[in-house]
Amino acid sequence: MAILQGISIGLGPNGELRYPFDQGRSRNSKIPGVGEFQCYDKNMLGLLKLYAEASGNPLWGLGGPHDAPFYDQTPDSNRFFKDHGGSWETPYGDFFLKWYSQELVSHASRLLSLASSVFADTGVSIFGKVPMVHSWYRSRAHPSELTAGFYNTEKRDGYDSIAEVFAKNSCKVILPGMDLLDEDFPNNTLSSPQSLLRQIRAACSKHGIDISGQNSSSVAVPEGGFHRMKENLSIPDGCSSGLFIYERMGAYFFSPEHFHSFTAFVRSISQPQTDMDDLPEEQKVGANEPLLPMASDSGAHLQAA
Repeated sequence: MAILQGISIGLGPNGELRYPFDQGRSRNSKIPGVGEFQCYDKNMLGLLKLYAEASGNPLWGLGGPHDAPFYDQTPDSNRFFKDHGGSWETPYGDFFLKWYSQELVSHASRLLSLASSVFADTGVSIFGKVPMVHSWYRSRAHPSELTAGFYNTEKRDGYDSIAEVFAKNSCKVILPGMDLLDEDFPNNTLSSPQSLLRQIRAACSKHGIDISGQNSSSVAVPEGGFHRMKENLSIPDGCSSGLFIYERMGAYFFSPEHFHSFTAFVRSISQPQTDMDDLPEEQKVGANEPLLPMASDSGAHLQAA
């Protein structure tokens, strides 16, 4: 068996395929901002200028949207992302978002095709991480996804082209945030990690791409998170690869309130659930850990990072 079985290709910030659109939540902000378009360096402005000239609208290539919010502002802070009458729905908005998202797709294509050629015929699996930008997902514009580089709105699927590139290069997807529930986030953020996860999984399933799961980047797994991860690993959509990456192996990881739940989670995905009637009498006490059943041939594997 090969010592090196898989390699993850860094595609952007935190290894994820996205622009560095988000500077983190401001200390004074109670809800996340939408982020900001990353198109103002010399290289991006030059590419935008060429694209605008080729489209017959050279004045559209002078810079990014003038009416988009800043990093920590909400969608309604300016006109571009407004749900109704926003510039994202105008011909200019469509022009800019197509260019901006296509640059990200092209970036992924270049890196993954290079990795695919290097590791061809080695038996090594190639992985790339697609982020879960779930803030404002329930709005029509999906502003945080747009600034991150995914032209995904109420009217447009922004993940199909991403999945197509991964499939073309025989690359598997690492998908973080499998422990998140919609209820973990304030309603006024219009966040829906569960809906976004379903959409990305559907795109991967369509193109025959295997998905590896990962927990979110927060320090603590939210309440119900282990149960949710187990559910997501058990979805019979044909795209689960059986690999799960668990991040943040710090002090909290080994704390009594966390480690017991973690070990129970690992046991539940690596071996079939034991029926209470099959246990010796002395082991039945305390053996009713609330775990979801998983078939013994699931082939699930967990890796700590």
